[in-house]
Amino acid sequence: MRRVLILLLAAAAFPAAAQTPPAPGKPVTIDATLTGQPIRAAPGDLRVSISQVELPAGGRLAAHKHPYARVVNVLAGRLRVINLDTGDVREVAAGDWVVDAVEQWHEASVVGPEPVRLITIDLAPPGAPVTIQRTP
Repeated sequence: MRRVLILLLAAAAFPAAAQTPPAPGKPVTIDATLTGQPIRAAPGDLRVSISQVELPAGGRLAAHKHPYARVVNVLAGRLRVINLDTGDVREVAAGDWVVDAVEQWHEASVVGPEPVRLITIDLAPPGAPVTIQRTP
């Protein structure tokens, strides 16, 4: 799993011209989710899905969770992530790489006047949902 994550992170390191690439020979290594959970691969075959998301200034992501590992690279802006299960609040900013909490409800909001741009890399069984929205 670690090899897969490092390869995915390296492959996604140059998604946009505006991003400053990491220094040569300096791989990004992540050992735990944003809330400290160990990173584990789902059993069986995996599908890798890569998306780019843009949130406008003042934007937010409603409460949701991810059943499998989701790697996130913040390309621009700042995002406050609130874990609704643990109460943990984290802020991520341009240049940060994180792995979202797995099976924990969380929401996020843009901090400051700049839009947030994210690259997300999901590792899930083929056909499985990668995000589950919380219903009121």
